[in-house]
Amino acid sequence: MKKWHVILGILVLLSAIPVFHISSRVKPAGSIPAVWSLPESIGEWEGENLFYSLDPSVNRVFRDADIIEPGVCPVTGGELDTVSPAERALLPRDVVIDRRLYRGPEGLQRHVIILITGESREGIHRPDWCLVAQNVPIGDLSFLSVETADGERFDVGVYPIYPRGAGEHTRPIQYFVYWFEGVDNVRTPYHWSRILRAGWDRLWTGEAQRWAYFSIQMTLPPGLTEPDDFLRDAVKWFVER
Repeated sequence: MKKWHVILGILVLLSAIPVFHISSRVKPAGSIPAVWSLPESIGEWEGENLFYSLDPSVNRVFRDADIIEPGVCPVTGGELDTVSPAERALLPRDVVIDRRLYRGPEGLQRHVIILITGESREGIHRPDWCLVAQNVPIGDLSFLSVETADGERFDVGVYPIYPRGAGEHTRPIQYFVYWFEGVDNVRTPYHWSRILRAGWDRLWTGEAQRWAYFSIQMTLPPGLTEPDDFLRDAVKWFVER
């Protein structure tokens, strides 16, 4: 009986080899959808581009107002990029990142980032990895259901962000909301869903389908203690732009 188990295991492995071969040999990703871009403004919210110096010794973010000559670091005179040196060292070369800081009514701000994968499957990571790596104090992950004006429903992931050194019962000062989006308008905050879909696309289409990782980091208005509707409105504000 054990002999048959061994034979069956060998047959399963042999049958899987063509599948792995096909999934590893895929055509390059297609063009980036136009909707995966950040506009200069969204409604009343005016946006500023955010840039990093390619010199890792310059540890700061530059806004449009800081830049004298487009594309040139005002500190070193070197090149600017929307991807920081730390991100570039960790991410595949074909990953594209777009980021803007939007300023709205009553001084509110929303920091929006889009990370778009290329051919590599390693471009998108768990959000808590980069937040913890930056020493951002976060709470437990939760999920929030959002419904757009046209009736589409999808979930987003939510991390509360706390002041550094805060006690156990301190209220969050900010929230980090994220989701993943596929080229066929699929939206999900769940890694397993994205990974399964990406793998299936490689097998079915023979292409490295692009995925985008959207995030919005925002501060709650003063006095607001129940954030869910505020966070839903922020997601709809961006999705319905």
